Amino acid sequence: MATGAVWGALEAYWPAEELVRNRLALVDKIEQCYREAHPEGKDPSTGDVTSWRESLYELATVLTDLGRGQVWMFIEYRVDPGMSPIDVVLAGDHPSGGLSFAVIELKQWNVVERPRADKPKGLCASCRSGGGNGLCARCAVDRVFVPDYDKHKKHPAVQVQDNVVALRKHHSMFDSRYVNLAGASYLHNLKRPDAQWIGNVAPCPGIPTFTARRPADLRTFLEANFAPASGAEAAQALLDRRRSETLLTDEIGAIIDGHTRFSLVENQLRAVNDVMESVRAASAPGTKKVYVVSGRAGSGKSLVALTLLGDALSEGYQTAFVSGGIASRDTFRRAAPGRRHAFTTLSKVADDRAVDELDVILCDEAHRLSERPMRGSFHMRPGESSVEVIVSRARVPVFFIDGDQRLFAEEVWSPEALVEEIKRLGAEVVPITLDRVLRAVGSATYDAWVQPLMAGTPIVWNPDDGPDPEPFQLYYAESAGEMEGFLRERQEAGASARMSAGMCWPWTDSSGTVPEVAPDEGWARPWNAGDDHKTPGVPKRKYWATDPGGFGQIGCVHTAQGLEYEWGGVIMGPDLTWEHGAWTVHREHVLSKADRIRSDEELARAIRNAYGVLMTRSIRGTVLYSVDPATRRLFADLGLQKV
Repeated sequence: MATGAVWGALEAYWPAEELVRNRLALVDKIEQCYREAHPEGKDPSTGDVTSWRESLYELATVLTDLGRGQVWMFIEYRVDPGMSPIDVVLAGDHPSGGLSFAVIELKQWNVVERPRADKPKGLCASCRSGGGNGLCARCAVDRVFVPDYDKHKKHPAVQVQDNVVALRKHHSMFDSRYVNLAGASYLHNLKRPDAQWIGNVAPCPGIPTFTARRPADLRTFLEANFAPASGAEAAQALLDRRRSETLLTDEIGAIIDGHTRFSLVENQLRAVNDVMESVRAASAPGTKKVYVVSGRAGSGKSLVALTLLGDALSEGYQTAFVSGGIASRDTFRRAAPGRRHAFTTLSKVADDRAVDELDVILCDEAHRLSERPMRGSFHMRPGESSVEVIVSRARVPVFFIDGDQRLFAEEVWSPEALVEEIKRLGAEVVPITLDRVLRAVGSATYDAWVQPLMAGTPIVWNPDDGPDPEPFQLYYAESAGEMEGFLRERQEAGASARMSAGMCWPWTDSSGTVPEVAPDEGWARPWNAGDDHKTPGVPKRKYWATDPGGFGQIGCVHTAQGLEYEWGGVIMGPDLTWEHGAWTVHREHVLSKADRIRSDEELARAIRNAYGVLMTRSIRGTVLYSVDPATRRLFADLGLQKV
């Protein structure tokens, strides 16, 4: 029985042909599953049971008659406890290849009428207050009147659309580039000729409504979306790949222990499987394989690295996790009790490990490595290159890299340079690309907006342009104070929020208390503290992104890179402004190590990359603010909502 105040998963799913063969027994099973999933263990309603006994059978029979009996049917499907259950999700193979799914809303209505102004129940407030004088444009299309309930209900297609949006929001696999997702409603009892108008109204284009009088249309829909092949792979994917909106840092221990709510998708799964296959090979003949896993910010590189760390350690392999980023490495280490010994520095690997002594080395944030291991903050050690240390000390070396996150002159390992160095060492490069960005609640839209923005070819932000509302929220502010107030509300509501800035203000204090970041007159805040400060309530530099006290300071790219929070604010300083339709870098305002970059072109790349990193730390929403009025006008012209 489910406990607590939320629903559990209703584990009721079978191939269509099994629902036809064992109709009554499986209805009993669905009832049992319902009670186990219900927060209070309650029985389903009589209407629910009737629907399972009759509506499910009707749909399963059609699939079986079409030779699609191996398409799986998931009943009362919920991805997240907060969403409404979906009557049925079908899972199978698409006729043209790949996985295919369909959201189906089943109705037992045998009569339905067009919306009526004289029956206000179920209409919007405007229509209800109109005294029966007419319907608003939305209710006239989105509502239907159901005499059995004596009230208006959502048009079934609207319910399907709501379910499709929820599925895309909460499930990591529903990206139209990878799987097919269709939706339809089926009113299998609706035979009356005067009720067939419901299928001719399309409140949600692309989502048809089928009735008992048009059985051929339903059959055509099912044949177009599902092949006769087994749907077992699609069913397993639906069960395995639920999106977690949890912060990665909150799940690190569970990830390493193999009990996480995060799920690997596509090439993430391939990377883990391929690397572990090489690790398990006792003595692979021939050239050493070196895995290079590349992907943009938020594509899951650290998730894959931590998953591999857990898998390798659990199987008894000698494993080390190193990183070009100190903050992310130490944050991961702190969140992994019992596994902390595996997190180490590149210098220790170079000094303490012999050739091939380790089974696997996982190098996260390889784009931040210097040419050779660092002796301190500014001095490289003589001897082997950083890449050579990793390649030589492990049977299976793995690098995780994003060329768009290189920021400073000493960060020499572009993806191309990394590959060339591996080849120079006589090893074979095995490239794996993580081509899906999942951090921003799975928003491909936001990633596709940030890339051209920082490349100097900005596009309009249209979060609701199309059938699926955009889950990620993007705003701009007219002042740093407005940004802070907006983010503080989210912080006080229980979400993690941080403000970060470009490195174009002096940084002389390490206590996290002196307000050196001063973008606006009358508003200034301290940078994040150093790692050796003694200020109570202020987190160390490397924990700024994850400790609750971090909201009071302004983070920089050093403390944010490789980490994430739910809401982020980015303050763009005078180092990068929008002028005459292009980004302009002002070297005199660059107060970071980037000012060592002599080439103006390379400096511009590094500064744009730095802001791109800061803009891609959030999983729910971002607020942008620039000290430059022209840049703020750009944000407004691109369609960003003002806070």
